[in-house]
Amino acid sequence: MLVSMTGFGSSSYEDSNISINIELKSFNSRYFELNTRSFDLSGPLEHKIRKYLKKQLIRGAVTLLIKVDSKDTFKFNSQKTSSILKVYKEIEKKFDIDLNYSQLLRNSDILSYVPHNNSIQKKIFSSLKIATKELIDMRNEEGALIEKEFLRYLDIAKKDLLKIEKVQEKVHASKVNLKSNNDIIDEIEKTDISEEIDRVNSHLNQISQSINSKQLSGKKINFILQEINRESNTILSKFLDKRVSKHAISLKMQAEKLREQIGNIL
Repeated sequence: MLVSMTGFGSSSYEDSNISINIELKSFNSRYFELNTRSFDLSGPLEHKIRKYLKKQLIRGAVTLLIKVDSKDTFKFNSQKTSSILKVYKEIEKKFDIDLNYSQLLRNSDILSYVPHNNSIQKKIFSSLKIATKELIDMRNEEGALIEKEFLRYLDIAKKDLLKIEKVQEKVHASKVNLKSNNDIIDEIEKTDISEEIDRVNSHLNQISQSINSKQLSGKKINFILQEINRESNTILSKFLDKRVSKHAISLKMQAEKLREQIGNIL
């Protein structure tokens, strides 16, 4: 079964002390790339999240957004605030000016971030699992749609190959019946594309098997499609017949369409 790299998942959790909202997006990429847009994750939690998502999603450009509202997120330093306010007032009185008190918040010691405890981290991770499952479900649904298109192009390619084979057999048979001599035999050998047909047929069967494999590899299928394109070019150059050219070009087109779809799957 084909699995898309594109997906979206979300989850939320709320109780009397905390509110958690998670959004997870995945797009096409050759590798696994994680971009986190969230509050400051603790080192161990971020490592755990990265490891989990890489194992579950395998590949894709993944964006993770985590919003946490908690009563205990920030700690207020009242003593330092009182000391700074006292100095502010002295400055205002001495120099007869009005200071901007909003600058107080830029002092990192006034409000300090308090890392979430283990209980909250577990709730965050549980919410992440729900969002991940939703994203994977969407990937599977989109993958099923891609697979329908994929099989359609594959079926057209197989029909093109069969028609190429029939044209070759018909042309060679007519030449043998026309005149059997060394020149005709040489011409038949030079235009023999049986090996190319066999290889393309083998490649198409490999792709069909790969679709149903649990170890599906988009990279492997992409390589096979490159080989089909190469064999199609050889067929075009060796067998100069309009009927063959028509189907060989169509074969190349289907291989290109398949390659476009491969870019969307794992």
